[in-house]
Amino acid sequence: MKKVLAGLFLIASLSVLAINKGKSPMEHDIDYVWYHYELNSKYEKLFSKEKKEFKDKWEQNRNNKKNLITLLKKYTEKYPNDAYAYEALGTAYMLDNFKEAEANFLKAIKLGDDDTAKYSLALLYADKGEKDNDKEKTKLAEKYLKELENEGINSDYNLENLRDTKNGALIGNAQALFGLAAYYDNYGNYKMSEKYATEFLEFDKENLDNLMFLSNAYIAQKKYTESEKLFLPLAQKGMMQAQYLLALGYYHAGNLKEAEKWAKKTLEKSGTKQLDDIEVAKELLNRINSKLKVQNKK
Repeated sequence: MKKVLAGLFLIASLSVLAINKGKSPMEHDIDYVWYHYELNSKYEKLFSKEKKEFKDKWEQNRNNKKNLITLLKKYTEKYPNDAYAYEALGTAYMLDNFKEAEANFLKAIKLGDDDTAKYSLALLYADKGEKDNDKEKTKLAEKYLKELENEGINSDYNLENLRDTKNGALIGNAQALFGLAAYYDNYGNYKMSEKYATEFLEFDKENLDNLMFLSNAYIAQKKYTESEKLFLPLAQKGMMQAQYLLALGYYHAGNLKEAEKWAKKTLEKSGTKQLDDIEVAKELLNRINSKLKVQNKK
């Protein structure tokens, strides 16, 4: 749960409702996430069951480059859209196979890993430019570093910390997955936030912050079917946060009747909710009703 915010609905998709409160900017530092979020310490030592075999082999072979390359290639065959896996593969090639390193870094960036992979590619080009006196590669390195700086990422230390967290997520660590879901949600990289938040569901299907990350990602990407699939069962169980997020998804999908139904559900037994929760739920219901009035006049 966010440390700075107490309300259930106050932390949920407020930027989508254009309500200027709730979400404060984080620095481009993965460690900064932990200042804003409290996560049960048990998640530090929890790892994905699905990735146990990969995790064990990763730990056994992480210092054996040849074996690590083979392992990562098999991993990308199984998970072809895991952007960071290609960056890890590119890093393994970095010292002695420029073309393979470059190809994998570019693949990672294409799939959404546009921070640490971009940094790794800049380092690769800078090294190539210096060794071969290649001015074109030097300019490319400068270009990527400038892009990172313009995006607010200008610390090697922060990028290394982010990469360490991605290594943890690659082998299925719960805490790392949550941290990356939060990090990318804050900066609007909803594709990456969705990936990590979805993987975190293996450990906790009802974590309120993680559900918020997924709601933001689904709405931003217009994945309304996925939103309904996740939140409807939880809403039917009586989970207030899920009812609100379900209503929010229906609202953006244009299904105003269902949005109204579930928004009203969030206000039932309002005495059990915090004032901020009630106000945010009412704001959503007002927006739904306004659209319904316009719709009914047509």
